[in-house]
Amino acid sequence: MLKIYYWPMLARGASLVRMLEHTGTPYEYVSDRASISAVASCMGAAADVFAPPIVVDGDYTLSQSVACCMYIGNKVGLNQKCQAFDSFKATQYLVDVIDAFEDRRGFGGNNEHGPTLKKFLEGERWANLMGNIERSIKGPYYFGDEPSCCDFFLLQALDWREPTFEKLKAKLGVDPMAPFPKAVAVAAALRASPGYVNYKGGLKMMSAVKDEIVDSYND
Repeated sequence: MLKIYYWPMLARGASLVRMLEHTGTPYEYVSDRASISAVASCMGAAADVFAPPIVVDGDYTLSQSVACCMYIGNKVGLNQKCQAFDSFKATQYLVDVIDAFEDRRGFGGNNEHGPTLKKFLEGERWANLMGNIERSIKGPYYFGDEPSCCDFFLLQALDWREPTFEKLKAKLGVDPMAPFPKAVAVAAALRASPGYVNYKGGLKMMSAVKDEIVDSYND
């Protein structure tokens, strides 16, 4: 059976879980440290995959979230359903999401200090990064009428950051995603799908930034 190795949370493994659940594909989710240490070279394994998420499919082993996402999208047939799917553009779109939501110059590097977060979210870089993503989505999904691995990768990022966005809206009336309706619509459509709604795996969702960061946003 296909195996996904990642920690007991969704985070960077979420797109893999969501695609497998969406298509009803059997898989085993492995999150205990001993098992991960047996396959990840960062923990001493004699392997060519460094850290989770790691996909093990028979004798084939793969790491890095972008590569794993592309592989699972192909494995379960989602990418092939998109007539306009382009693997080179898809790779770009996946890295675009990392740039916006995880990179040190993106959300991931600007969310530990209120005024820094404000400067980033209300500045040019967030608008440029997200504007690029928004223009990449043909509608309703990245490549048209059917979701591909790119849509599930964007969902992963939005699910990760949504608790912070909700806290900003509730406390300050700040909605960082308001200018990007196509990206919001991708996440909304996938969250309404049976594989998402009926997921019972119990993996931990990511939490919002600390209250003191939001409380100091306008300082």
